Parts: sequence; structure tokens; C-alpha cells
Amino acid sequence: MDISAVTERYYFNGDGFLRTKAEGPELTEQMKQGTLYQAMNGAESVCFIGDSVTEGTKNGGCPWYEPLTALFPDKTISNYSHGGCTVSYMTGRAGEIPEASLYVIALGTNDVRYRDASVCAMTAEDYVREIGALRSLLQAKSPDAKFVLIAPWYSTDGDPYCPLSYAEKTALNLEYCTALERYCFENNCGYLNANDIIRRTLTAFPERTYLLDHIHPNASKGVLLYTEAALCCR
Repeated sequence: MDISAVTERYYFNGDGFLRTKAEGPELTEQMKQGTLYQAMNGAESVCFIGDSVTEGTKNGGCPWYEPLTALFPDKTISNYSHGGCTVSYMTGRAGEIPEASLYVIALGTNDVRYRDASVCAMTAEDYVREIGALRSLLQAKSPDAKFVLIAPWYSTDGDPYCPLSYAEKTALNLEYCTALERYCFENNCGYLNANDIIRRTLTAFPERTYLLDHIHPNASKGVLLYTEAALCCR
């Protein structure tokens, strides 16, 4: 068990130990007016879709949004995510994704980072095309569903899985973010980019306070940072 997964109390269930959930954020008026809170407040069910940050890879299975669930205890919330996946991975498995009235999709950081043409959207144009294909497939099963699309997550310097320099990776990530924002504007989807808040925090404090490595938030302060950053976006 990674030290980030250690909590004060553990509980038994049929599958073994369960850690305690990450604490919810202190909700501010800014957060209540944000894109994500407004969308979730108006939805009966929510499905979060993403890669390792949404899956809770390396931190004991704690997804980035877990603190958010405390604000909506009566919502039906599901998670369909897979560590290391790109957008094309999800389009190929859209039939397995649960029906929901709101989809919150956080994909693209691995398309930027891996640069593998066999699995990655290699340009910003390819990326939004894949996002559009995924959205169309989800609309086919949930015709009235709303969508909030999250900009590809920021990753720090020293990323061992990215062949690009930090400057190149950051510039490319910005291209994908800009293309996604334009897509959301044109297709009436919610858009949020939490990267500036995350980056500023990691610059002001030691990265290890929040991250386990170059991208994965820990199960305490890390996921709370990601949740609060996402809630503050409008």
C-alpha cells in the first residue's frame, strides 16, 4: 500500500478493506456558480469518464472528484475510467459506459504525453474529433444527457512517459485545451480547465504535498486540490 492511501480508519466489506473517503471541500459562492457544480446540481445521475486520475491509480482508488461526492450524497454517481487510456480507448468501449444524465469527461492528457500514433490523437484536431465521436456514442444511449468536458490534465516536468521536453509538452497541452474549449462553445457543452489553479498551487508548495509523481494526486490534499480547482472554473 502506498503511504498516500493510509488513512485513520479502515472498514471491512465483502471485498476486504475499505479506506475512508476523502473529505469534501468547503463550498464557496464561487464554487456554487461554477460550471461543474451547476451541471451536477441539475443532474439526476452523473458518470465520470477518464484515465488514471479519474480511476484513482496509485492512490488507493481515490478518483480526483471523490471530495465532490460529499456535496451530492443523493446523486447516482458512476465511474468509467482506465489508467493510461487515450480518447480512442473510450470511443471503442462506449457501449460499456453507464447511462447518465450528465457525463463529466476528463481525457486527453495521455494523447498529449504518449505521442504514440497507434493509440493517441496526434493533433488537437484529431483530439476534438475523437471527443465528438465519444459524445455522439454516449448521446445515442442517453439522448438528453448533458456534458462537461475537462481540459487535459497538467503534468509536471520529469514525466518519464513523455518523449517531449516540458516546454513542448506544455505547449501541446495548451493546443488541445484551446481546441476543446472551442468545441464546447460550438456544441453547447460545459468546459473547464483546472490546470492554471493546479499549476499555481504546485509552484507555491512542494509537489509532494499534493502529487505522488508527475501527474497523480494523492488521496488527501491532492484530490481535494483537483476538486476545488475544478469547482472554481466557470
